[in-house]
Formats: sequence, C-alpha cells, structure tokens
Amino acid sequence: MKRFSPTALSLLCAGAVLAAPVAQAVTLEVTAWKGNDAEPAALPELIEQFEAANPDIEIKFSYISRTDTDIVLPPRVQGDNPPDVMMTDMPLVKVWGDAGLLAPIDKGEWFDRLSPALQNTIDAGDAVHIMPLEVIGMGNFVNMGLLKQAGIDSVPTTIDALKDACGKLEAAGIDAMVFNGGFSAPLYAIANGLERAPDQAAALGTGDALFEESDAFITTLDTFPELEEAGCFDASLQAGLDPWSTALSEFKAGNFAMMPQGAWNIKSFMENEDLDFVFAPIPSGKETGVALDLFGIGWSIAAKSDQPEAAKRFVEFFTVNDNLHQMLVSESAYSPFTDGESGVSDVAAPYNASRDNGGTIMFPFSVLEWPKPLEMEIFDSMTGYLLDLDKDPADVLSRWDEIVEDQ
Repeated sequence: MKRFSPTALSLLCAGAVLAAPVAQAVTLEVTAWKGNDAEPAALPELIEQFEAANPDIEIKFSYISRTDTDIVLPPRVQGDNPPDVMMTDMPLVKVWGDAGLLAPIDKGEWFDRLSPALQNTIDAGDAVHIMPLEVIGMGNFVNMGLLKQAGIDSVPTTIDALKDACGKLEAAGIDAMVFNGGFSAPLYAIANGLERAPDQAAALGTGDALFEESDAFITTLDTFPELEEAGCFDASLQAGLDPWSTALSEFKAGNFAMMPQGAWNIKSFMENEDLDFVFAPIPSGKETGVALDLFGIGWSIAAKSDQPEAAKRFVEFFTVNDNLHQMLVSESAYSPFTDGESGVSDVAAPYNASRDNGGTIMFPFSVLEWPKPLEMEIFDSMTGYLLDLDKDPADVLSRWDEIVEDQ
C-alpha cells in the first residue's frame, strides 16, 4: 500500500474539500388548482422558466382542485409537512392566515403597484399573506351573430335594452338567454343589487343591513318576472340547468344569444370558429352595465415551509409583468397591477368599456365582504326563485340574512 507523508496527506484532504460537489438543488413543493390540462394557466411553461432562471431550485408541482384543497391541504398545513407555496384565494387566506398557518409576505414594490381595491383587501398590517395573480371579469356573453339576425346591432347594457333585445329575439324564433339558478341568475342579482346600493355591500355581509329590507335587492328580484315576460328566458325550464356543462355547451354551440358567465370561458368559446361573440357587462340600470370583477387566485407561503427564501423567490417571479402576463393571457384575465397588461382578447371590448367608465363592482365574496357560506345559499335560493317567480322576493332574501346571521 502506498504511504503518504503527513504533509502530503493534509494537501490531499484539502483538495478533496475544494473538489466537493455543489449542494443539490432545493426542492420547492408548489400546489395549485390551475396547471392541469383543463386549466393550464401557463403554469407548466412558467415553472420551466423559473427553474431555468433559478437553477438552484427545483419545483415539485402538484395539481389539487379547489374543492380538494379544502380537504387535502389543512392537515398538511397544520402539520410539519406543508407544501411550500400554495395557490389560495381570500376565503382560504382568511381561515389559514388567522390561524397562523401562512407566512407573512413582505410588502415590496409589488404591493404599491396593486390596484387600491386589492391593497385594501389583502392588507393585514405590516405584511400580507397572499400575492394576487389575477382579476377575472364576470359579465354577459353575447352572440352577435344571433343578435344581428334579429335586427339588433349593439350589445344591450341596460335592463330596458335587454328586454327590448329579448323581444326581438323571441319574435325571430331565437332563444334569448341562458339564465340558470346555479350561476347566471345569481350574477345578475348580485351585480344589480349592489349597483343600486353600492354603499351597502359590507353592511349586508355583516348583518348590519338586511337583504330582505333592501329596496335595491327587492327591486332587482322584481325584474326577474319582467325579464321572463319580455321573452328573455323560461324560468322553470332553465332553473336547474347545469351552469358548468350544459349551459356552456348550449351557448358555445350557438343555441342561445346571451349568457351571464365568467371570462374564463372565452378561450373555449373561441374554439368554435362560427361563434361570433363578445364579452360584455351585465345589463343593469346604468348605461355602463356592471363589470363584475372577481379577485380569484394568488400565491401564499406556508408558515412551516422548510424553504422560505426559495418560496419568496418563486412568488416574486410572478410579480414581474412579463412573467405574469403569460398566465393572464391563458386565463383571459386582468392584471392585479396598475402597470400590468391585460390578458383579455378583443372580444372583451364591451366589458373593458364598462370598466373604463366606472361600471366595475368587485364580487363581494372574493374580497371577503360577504361570508363564503352565503354564496351557495344564493345559488340554491335563486334556483328556487326561478321555479316560482310568484314568490315574495323578501322571502328569498330572508334566507340570505339567516346565513349571514349564523356566521
């Protein structure tokens, strides 16, 4: 066996230390209810770009649906093995943040770039617990081809114009609206109720004001029989229409002229090259209509993340406009940043016009003005109301108040 002198041996040992391999890349676990084949949101490409720009960080991505997020993640977030970064929304942030399960995200220059409405929504003092990713419009899809067949040249943005359009469409033998209780009717009711009483939103969500005593919401529900009489829809036939399958398929196939829904459907509808449609505001009492904006998703960091610095770098990657814009285009969404570029296509020009002219109302559940359990109650009660439009609107609205009172 070859023997080395003490000096030689020490030099060899030093060389071994200098030649030690670089530490392995940090693995960062990220979960989201976007990023699958159905709703990619450009996440696969963005994760690849992040890893290329940060070769010391490897992303382990897991798709978990929004419904499953409520079931699968709480035990992990409460335990010692949480994902490092999680897609969240404000209802989740409210629960997990209040429980101390989310790490504070320092307010940087990105916070100053947020729209004032979002700043007020996410601000928790010295730090926030979510970095917003997008705002998505909820409005009225309008088949311009069918409207033109009925001699209608412009998108109806007022209730009177909507009634007039429905009458002309009915006379031309064209089904005017998809108006189901599970989504379309609630959007119309919320948008018009809040437009008539813009200062009541927070008070209605706390019970300081009552829906059943609100002239704004009673008047709004009173327009439902008027819309049916104008030929806009057959309430009893459409009440239980599935808003996430049948309703979408019917509009995409060109069988209905209008449908209140979310802008996330734009890309899917554009797959039908024969569908000449625009995305417009929800018709209301104002000329602008209502652009009902939903603050949807953001990134949050687990308080017990093993890789907090890497997690911050991942979140900060999405505050760069050029990076985030890829997600916005995929989602047909608006940037949360005042200096960000919209990802919405030209088909949303009528909706954009409403936003530009003061027609915007934030969807109250997405900014925590109304308690989350109320949302499902509104969907259920609106279905019941469409099945019996002779019902007193105050009886419907009293159910909303009961849910608020229980919170």
